[in-house]
Amino acid sequence: MLIVISDIHLEECTLGVHPALRVNRNLDAKAYQKFIRGIAKEAAVNHARSVDLVLAGDILELNHSNIWYENGVKPYINAKEITPGSEHEKKILRLLDLIGEEEKVAASLAVIRDFSTYFSTDFHLHYLLGNHDRLVNATPATRAKARALLGLPGSDAPLPHTFTYMDHDKPLAFVRHGHEYDPMNFSANYRTASLIPANIPLQEYEAAPVDDFSAIELVYKLPYLFASHYGTQTILQNENLQHLYFRLVEFQDVRPQSALINFLLTMPGFTRRQVWQYLEPIILKAVNDLRKDPYLNSPAMQGNILRKIVRLNPWHKNIPYRLVHRASNSITNRIGKNEQDLPAGREELLQKNGDSVRCVISGHTHQPQVALLDAQDGVERYYFNSGTWRNQVPVSPNQASFGRIKTFSNVVVYGADENHSHTETRSTWSFDFSAGFSQKFYNGMRRV
Repeated sequence: MLIVISDIHLEECTLGVHPALRVNRNLDAKAYQKFIRGIAKEAAVNHARSVDLVLAGDILELNHSNIWYENGVKPYINAKEITPGSEHEKKILRLLDLIGEEEKVAASLAVIRDFSTYFSTDFHLHYLLGNHDRLVNATPATRAKARALLGLPGSDAPLPHTFTYMDHDKPLAFVRHGHEYDPMNFSANYRTASLIPANIPLQEYEAAPVDDFSAIELVYKLPYLFASHYGTQTILQNENLQHLYFRLVEFQDVRPQSALINFLLTMPGFTRRQVWQYLEPIILKAVNDLRKDPYLNSPAMQGNILRKIVRLNPWHKNIPYRLVHRASNSITNRIGKNEQDLPAGREELLQKNGDSVRCVISGHTHQPQVALLDAQDGVERYYFNSGTWRNQVPVSPNQASFGRIKTFSNVVVYGADENHSHTETRSTWSFDFSAGFSQKFYNGMRRV
């Protein structure tokens, strides 16, 4: 029995943030308890021979933290350049400690470390790395620290990026995080490759993707810059500033991502131009900081649209709203195209083991999905996106209204002699897919 969850994004949300402005986007530990109890019951009822639970990447959030704005030590660096005892290693280890000390995270990690006690059969926990926990593999010490947080057997060996689930000595399911399909979040472009290798070269995982730079120095930095520019007390005394600040914090939870710009510029009671008046000095500060960052001139940024915009931008005191409107449409279209046509059907393991591999599973996009890849000779092969385990901002069809929900997605794959009753046997695999959503509404919830 195989269980896959991904994109938990356990993060620290305390460092450098005033208590009144903190937003804890981590889920409560009770969500993990409810999940594992249900899975353990399913394992018993369905006569699971053994249980493999895969944490399929973006589990420990190493990109989103104010720790990266303290000094010149930045995370968009090739992991192989980080050495034991270096300032980068010290910062990663400190960040892992801070993540583990967050109240909700500490309680959730305690449940995760206790997962095996819920099962009466052999249980194995696997941790694959994604783009947000790429730096976990930087050094033996960082790898050992991450393993300890999750309760994995002690080791300082590199953590894997893929997992192949075997059924009767044949590969049945192939799991990876999925950033490999996204050229903005992976150092190589496999989006149009005729065949995606099962074992992508390690150096391509070690290199920083270009989106690390733009996300950390622009998207994730906006709440930090906003609080620095307006001041905590001013924000707390101005309801409009509060709403906009919280939007900046929740910006990365918007799905689909093609609605990101609309989310920022669409606020109840305000025109888009009025919202931009609040945001403009923050964006100017971020862009001017980007212009000074030496990474902008690195080989990785050659030909990148952000580099072109930042280097050619002649506006140092203001950015015309008409330019913002035009750029937002362009960005929205680009992101929209990038969210389509995931190339899971071109996975090498699926192509070369089509007689046994029945599904490819990944996460990364935060959007749970079941898609039929093909049904040749009556044999169905599927792609599953394991979604996310965190708060999400859903979008209305016209991309003008936004909500807030909690998501608890998972994929369960059963082998040929599992998931059957006492009077029924199966000669093939089966699966359960859950895209759970939840929200409890209270008076006084922030408007989104």
